[in-house]
Amino acid sequence: MKKLLLIVRFFFIIFFGVIYHTSAYSISSYAKHTGHGELKMPKYTFDILEFYFSTGKYGEIYNNPQYDWQKKLKREFNWRGSFIILSRNGKGLHWYYEHTNRSLDMSTNYLGDARNKCTKQGYGECYVFAIKDKIVWQNGINPEKGTRIKKKEARNGMVSIKLKELGFYDGGTKKTKKIEKKKVEKKKEPKKKMNDDLVQQLKDLKELYDTGVITEEEFTKAKKKLLN
Repeated sequence: MKKLLLIVRFFFIIFFGVIYHTSAYSISSYAKHTGHGELKMPKYTFDILEFYFSTGKYGEIYNNPQYDWQKKLKREFNWRGSFIILSRNGKGLHWYYEHTNRSLDMSTNYLGDARNKCTKQGYGECYVFAIKDKIVWQNGINPEKGTRIKKKEARNGMVSIKLKELGFYDGGTKKTKKIEKKKVEKKKEPKKKMNDDLVQQLKDLKELYDTGVITEEEFTKAKKKLLN
């Protein structure tokens, strides 16, 4: 009996030792790869985050899925986000999800591999933005312990509100302003071109009058017509 108790105790110690080691490794891995500094994400990155936190049940992608993987995840109910990797400008993105009945891949460099895949997109070095439903990127506003966005909150439109409060998303206002500015500039260009054409036509007309090709009366009428 005593021998049996010793065996049970031995396996008990090993079991909890493995759990502790795995947990400690997971925490240290995330801490090592966590992003720091300012980050502003564009609209398309926000759409994926909203899809991620709501487990595919809210947002732009849910309402209008474009790709097969989006349509597939929209239909499925047994998945959740594992982590999100982002570049500092928010354009580079790589994310993992897992089925609820499976454990997360804990291979020695799975986060490093994910960061490399994101970095290869060409938007700069990438880092961990979120672990499961918790935003861990440290930008000076997000608390050190991170900010959790529960699935229920995400499905009620809270992702946009929380990301704005944390300073990660401005609702696409910067992009909108740039587009509006370009539109104004495009409107100005035709007007400028018209003015340049008019000046040239007047010069040509004056040259015809000065060289005697047209009379003063013809010059006056043509000039009046151009100016009107």
